[in-house]
Amino acid sequence: MSKFVKLNHRYGVLEYPVTLKEMEEISKEFPKTERKFYEYAFKTLRKVMKENENIYRFDVADPSLTKTGFIVVGENNLYLVSMKGGLFGGADVETVKYADVREVDFDIIPSPGVMQGGVLYIKTKGLIGNKKRTIRNISEHDIDMIVKTIRERASVKA
Repeated sequence: MSKFVKLNHRYGVLEYPVTLKEMEEISKEFPKTERKFYEYAFKTLRKVMKENENIYRFDVADPSLTKTGFIVVGENNLYLVSMKGGLFGGADVETVKYADVREVDFDIIPSPGVMQGGVLYIKTKGLIGNKKRTIRNISEHDIDMIVKTIRERASVKA
């Protein structure tokens, strides 16, 4: 069986883990406009991920308060991809090492409109004390698996 089964023009089922190369092939099944965002993310992720590194979750999220993008739960690190605005587009990626993750928690906040209600809270080791990250707009039906996978990779509890 393929790692991706397209159900219709909007939905598909993806079997994890996948590699970045496999994700690039799978994205060819996405609509053109949506695919462009994934292409920006792939181009940026190729610079920081190992070629054969497994991806355990690849989901749309808002890694910062003002930018939309993706959360990528990799084998070695957590990657927060933020889309750049402007004429040329592109993406930036922030790498979070699992060894630095101290705490992972989540919430579901009902939100009107197109926003998803899943919110992820990550506390990481900082230079002085801890650094807190809030990642919003995660699909409510994916948040449980994202939290579970990050906790397993980082060896932390709630």
